Order: sequence, then C-alpha cells, then structure tokens
Amino acid sequence: MISNNRQRLSLFLVASLMVFLSTTGVVPAFAETEVRMNLELYNSVYRGRYDNWYYTGTGKADMRIASTGNTNMRAEVSVEFYPVDLSGGSSVAGVPALNLKRLWFKANFPNWRLTAGKTKVAWGNGLVFNSGDVIFGSLSPYLDFTQSTIRDDTAFLTAFNIPTGNFSYIEGVLLPPSLLYDETDGLMVQTIDKTSGGLRFFGRLGGWRLEAGYLYKGDPKVATDLLGHRPYFSFHGHAGVDIYAAASLAAGYDYQISGADQNRDSWDEISKTINFSIGAFHQFQTGYNSTLTLRLETLVMPWQNWGPQPYQDIIDGTAGYYGIMIYPEITWMLRSTWFTTLQSIISPVDSSAQITTTFGWHVFQGFTLLGFVVVNTGDENDIFANDRTGPFWPDYPNDPGNEWADYEFNGVNFTLGARYSF
Repeated sequence: MISNNRQRLSLFLVASLMVFLSTTGVVPAFAETEVRMNLELYNSVYRGRYDNWYYTGTGKADMRIASTGNTNMRAEVSVEFYPVDLSGGSSVAGVPALNLKRLWFKANFPNWRLTAGKTKVAWGNGLVFNSGDVIFGSLSPYLDFTQSTIRDDTAFLTAFNIPTGNFSYIEGVLLPPSLLYDETDGLMVQTIDKTSGGLRFFGRLGGWRLEAGYLYKGDPKVATDLLGHRPYFSFHGHAGVDIYAAASLAAGYDYQISGADQNRDSWDEISKTINFSIGAFHQFQTGYNSTLTLRLETLVMPWQNWGPQPYQDIIDGTAGYYGIMIYPEITWMLRSTWFTTLQSIISPVDSSAQITTTFGWHVFQGFTLLGFVVVNTGDENDIFANDRTGPFWPDYPNDPGNEWADYEFNGVNFTLGARYSF
C-alpha cells in the first residue's frame, strides 16, 4: 500500500512539474499548450441501514494538458484525483486515488489518421444505453447522475481511421489486455489471448448515419461486460426528432462464464446476449435563451429475465439482466443561467426506479452551484430498493456472509455541491 501511494504521489508531482515548466517557458514548446482544471466538491446527506443518516464530503479534481494550434497533431494528458467517499452510493472511489484518465495523441497523415494511448473510442449511439458500444459496454443500469460525466471509461488502445469518401470511413482498433491487480499477487499481466481488436465502417445514406462493425473482446473493460465475438449495427438520423438505435450480441469464448463450458455456441446461450437500444432526443426553444430538452432511451434484451429476480443474485451476476430498462430525461434551461434536470433509470420488470433531480445555477463563467435529490422507489428486494433494511440487506458481490456495511447507500440521498472549470 505504501508503494502504491508513493507511485501515485510521484505521478502527480511529475504531472504538476510538466504544467509548471510548460507554462513558465523553461521547456521549449513545439506546439501551443492549454492547461485546464476542473474541480467538483459535494456535501451529501444520505440514508444507510436501519434508518441511520450519514453526512459526507467528497469531490474530484481533474487536470488536463492539451496541445493546440497544430491541425495535424493533437495530444492530451488528463489526471483525476478522488478523495475519500464512504457512501458507496456514487462512482467515486472509496479510498483516495490518483487516476491517469487520458494519455493520447492523434496524428493526421495525408490519407489516414492514427490514435494511440489511453483514451475512448465511441462506437454506436446512445448517452446511457448504447448496444453498439461493444468496446466499453453500456448495459449496466447502475449510474451516478450526480457526477459530471457518465460512461466515460478509457483504455490503452491503438486505432487507425481511413476515409473512404466525404462522409464515410473505415476504423480499426486494437486493445492490449488490461493489467490486473490482486491483493495477494500484486500487479498481474495477462496473456496475449486476452487481446481485443476489431473493425467498423461508418457511412451516410441520405440524412442517416449508419455504422456496422465487429470486435473480438478478449477481456472486460468495465465491470459488466460480454466477451467473445461482438458484431453490432447502429444508426442515427432525424425524423422530426433525433432518433438513434443499435443492436449487438456476443458469441464464442467468454472466460467469465461459470462452469465447465465457457463457450456461447448454442442459440439458447447466444440469444441471451442479444440486446437492442433505441433513443430519441429533441430540444425546444421556450423563450429568450431558454430551452427544454427531452431524451428517452430504452435497452431491450428479449431473451433475458421478464420476472423479478433476487437482488443478491443480480449483483453476484448469476441472475443475468432484466429484459427492459428505460431512461427518461427532461432538462429545462432558463436564460442560460438556471437549469433543472429530471433523470431516471426505470426497471419495469420489478416496478422500481432511481430518480435523480438536479438543480443548477451558472453563477459565473465556469462556476456552477448544484443541488441533487436521489430517491429509489422499489421494494426491498428490487434492483432500485427504497429501503433494503431487513432480511434482504445484501452481501458484497460473490462474497457470501460478508454483508454490506451499514453506511452503504440505502435509497435516499441529498447533495449540495459546486463545479468550477478554469
């Protein structure tokens, strides 16, 4: 643990030194450099087990160093720091952590483009649910809308992009196996068979953007992921409102499957991975510098569960997925200064939902005051339970007998916070 802390501190000091030297002119600059800081601070009051209430402070600092001014060459380094968060109700790490979020360059050659480093390649279409995102996966319903970004996972990769027309291209991507950390064995390097790679084609037909691709997924990049052969199709267009959709499946070897047979080679096994996402987006002008934004997305897995499952089985990964999840969003912006947002993840199968209401005030340029109310509406064994206190208080995933701590998030959260970018 001491060694890990020293490594994190060293990384932070090196990054800070880079910023200082580049801004003071000690190091000659071959391109213009932009340094940006994003600060997020939150104070939360939330309910834990047995109707006990907790008050915590948390936040995030994000430092980005990006090259600008060169149309043929771009690069970025991004470092995030998370302080302690004990609630378990957010995506923030439970211990102080320094995360190298991005480290990439993009080079434009005469007939093709190259991207290399730790970054994100966006396949498919969708904000919350995106069946075309076979690289990082967008199937999990567990999201924290109090954070400034969602579905922002990154990984080390190499990608090339070859234009085939004015509005079409072929893109290939190769991802090395992720490095694993075990408390007993420390840092572990996986074998080459865990490599991921694939290809996609993007084009236009009339006013519609179409894309289709294939990825061999060798290891998971997010907690809820499907491995093996991952073909997908996606489209995005406008028909009065913006409409987008995607579909994908998984077949072949997946070492995450429990049991002796880890190959999805039958219709019964493959059909359970078939998933469709569809969404619609529209924005209305409601007055001077005021807008109303509506978004609706749905994830459907037709051959998955259409009846309620025990919550413990769901978080252990043995119950699979629910057949449908819905994401509605309404945002009203008043005179580009005040805004309120209503977001929800709805599980029709067990009639539960997590509802997040956000209030915001853009006080100064780059500075925003925020308030959040998060409420779950389900019964104690539902995926979004309002109160799990009692016989359905779960164990940690795949760790029987090790119950959640009493201070884990339990259905209700109130947060006040602020964000500042400079």
